[in-house]
Amino acid sequence: MMQLFLKRDAISDGDWMATENVIDHAATTSNRPTYDKSEDADMLLRVEENESSPLLYGACSLPTVLLDDDRNTVTDVEESILPCTSTLSDGGRLVARETKKRRRAGRKRFVSDSVLKPVKKTRPVIASPFMPIATQTSVDLSRRLSVSHVGSSARERYGYGSISTKKEQIRETDESDEEAEGECEEEDETSSASSIEAIRAKFSALTHKEWATLLMLAVANLCSTVAFSCIAPFYPAEAQQKGMDSAQTGAVFGIFELVMFIAAPILGKYMIYIGSKAMFIVGVAVTGVTAILFGFLNLIPSGTLFFWASLGVRVAESIGDAAFVTSSFAIGAKCFPGRIATVVGVMETFAGLGYTAGPPIGGVLYELGGFQLPFLVLGAFLIIAALLSYFLIEDFDDEPVNDDKGMLGMLRIPVVWIMVYAIVVCAISLSFLDPTLANHLNSFNLSPTIVGLMFLLCGGIYTIAAPLWGMIIDKFECTKSIMLLGSIVTVFAMMLIGPSPLLNADKSLLSIGIALGLLGIAEGALYIPTFQNCLDAVREYGYEDSFQTYGCVSGVFESAFAFGSFFGPTIGGFSVEWIGFPWTTTIIAMIHVIFIIVLSIFFIIRLCASSFSTSQRVALYDA
Repeated sequence: MMQLFLKRDAISDGDWMATENVIDHAATTSNRPTYDKSEDADMLLRVEENESSPLLYGACSLPTVLLDDDRNTVTDVEESILPCTSTLSDGGRLVARETKKRRRAGRKRFVSDSVLKPVKKTRPVIASPFMPIATQTSVDLSRRLSVSHVGSSARERYGYGSISTKKEQIRETDESDEEAEGECEEEDETSSASSIEAIRAKFSALTHKEWATLLMLAVANLCSTVAFSCIAPFYPAEAQQKGMDSAQTGAVFGIFELVMFIAAPILGKYMIYIGSKAMFIVGVAVTGVTAILFGFLNLIPSGTLFFWASLGVRVAESIGDAAFVTSSFAIGAKCFPGRIATVVGVMETFAGLGYTAGPPIGGVLYELGGFQLPFLVLGAFLIIAALLSYFLIEDFDDEPVNDDKGMLGMLRIPVVWIMVYAIVVCAISLSFLDPTLANHLNSFNLSPTIVGLMFLLCGGIYTIAAPLWGMIIDKFECTKSIMLLGSIVTVFAMMLIGPSPLLNADKSLLSIGIALGLLGIAEGALYIPTFQNCLDAVREYGYEDSFQTYGCVSGVFESAFAFGSFFGPTIGGFSVEWIGFPWTTTIIAMIHVIFIIVLSIFFIIRLCASSFSTSQRVALYDA
């Protein structure tokens, strides 16, 4: 049965008249003797004010809804007879509560017309949204009449104290969702038509400090990669004169990437304590100083000392390079949160330009001034870049956050491992050609200039394509599609470069040139989205947007690329000697096929899980 409690001091005169109508209605329709409404009104006034009531002062008290234990229903209340404002629970229930003190007080209560049978002695169950206990009984919407809202005009619909059913709210929510979806579709059509203007607007909105930061990131990547790759034309001959064999020379080249593989995650983890700006400046300066020191190695006597000195300087240079490259990704993510892929593309453009232009620059400077000149020039540029970075790169708040997940927690995220796989196979595909492509082209009797241009096809096109892929990804947010496209094109490129024995095709310079160009385009599409995907993945698992997160992601990212760059030329070189160049490129293509399958399966599973979850929510929503 249902009982109503109202407070006279919280009801306006007009609403109190409506309360009297309730009494009249009960008196006229009941089989019992007529009650004196003034007496009942006085009874209602005796109800003490409940300080814990959730209603605002000036609003009607919340009616108490008592459920009959036998029927589990709420007594019907005729529409438009209740005064003032009532409250409806999330399930559309008419709810209220009264304290034990009131129930034990034995007050006389006004009984509505439909509950004339005697009250059971058993304690009724009170439906209350404020105390969701196990004995709470739901109210059947189909057996309860709606209660109208007679409130002040100042109150908003569905605001505090209003009454409406949940189904009405769902209908209006659906309509608003449809309108919002329509607006989003119109916005997507408009944005797609003006994509170029939007990209230009992004860069035109950069401040002078942001431009300076981007310039320093680009210049540092350019100079460091030039310093790394400039030794290719002349160092092997110099090392041979100093008594080093091919294995020792290969170790000097390969140790750079191996040390980066180990150092990058460590530096990324502790970057928050060193400071991203400080790590960047120190890393660039160390790279510059070690480049200058490498130029004086020719003064060391021949033999084992020359080998270990070369190895030691190369290790120090690698640590410096790992420090500033790792911090540069974190700085880019912090300064340009909406343009991460574009910034990574710009940095990769200058890094690729350095790898491509490093050997010819080193060769020209070596011919002009001997062994020392290339390292002195490039080292001086790097030291100047470090000094400029101190003034041009803004200071950042690198305070550590209370995050117990850390880098080991990131390695438990499946998407991170898939992105690491992508980075490794991308680095293998690019670095594998460094020691093997020239010998593969010997059968064409090409001049050194033409051989250099063949290398330029891959590196140069990668340099041009990288920022374009970054802009496309930032604009259309299509990282998964771009990565699949890049890996598929890489498979065809690797099969053509061999050419693969599976194709049963003849080796031709034209097909190799086309394949190298496709490889440059494809590797940019595969590599550029990975950093953005790693950041998105760790955010989904609760990592904060902080330098601590950026540093850990950058460390994993750079370590994976260094591992691929070390694995590609060393293992690839052994593979070429063992099974030949065509079968080696075929194996690399198959590695990409495995990646395509893994990436497709993973994202199909995620898509199905997301669709299933959405359908469940819609079903619950409709119910």
